[in-house]
Amino acid sequence: MIRVKVSTAVYPTEDPEKVIKAISSLFNDIKLRKEVIKTTGPETEASPSFFFSAEGGIEILHTLHGLIRREEIIDSVRNKAFIKGLSSDGLSIRFLLNKQAAIVGVPSIPAQEEPLGSIEVIIRTDSQEEMERLFEWLLPLTEEGKPVVEVEMDYVQRD
Repeated sequence: MIRVKVSTAVYPTEDPEKVIKAISSLFNDIKLRKEVIKTTGPETEASPSFFFSAEGGIEILHTLHGLIRREEIIDSVRNKAFIKGLSSDGLSIRFLLNKQAAIVGVPSIPAQEEPLGSIEVIIRTDSQEEMERLFEWLLPLTEEGKPVVEVEMDYVQRD
């Protein structure tokens, strides 16, 4: 089973509606929860006000899948995010997406954590084989930037 968690901090200088729009433009049918931050000291301008997060299955990655192809960044995303963010056991991956680029529907991998935070995506699978199938679906091998073979989402979800 594939489990996807998407989350981001929202800072006092950010418009929460724009943050919702950013996340919704990359992930379909996502139902965001607002998580209040429990603080023990005085809040500062640099501290987030709250978090938005959502969890779901592979289906919430469908829009991201299409956007990566539209922007022709399969190789870039694979190299910048997926290979670096894969856990040592091969069962989870963590990568970041730029909030500002997401507002206009462009998936972009920031070089590092951004001052106002990035959109964090964590994907967990039950097996390395399932993770490999996820890679084949989301970020297949390419030739001259185009996928060599495209597989359907049901290929990833098979038992």
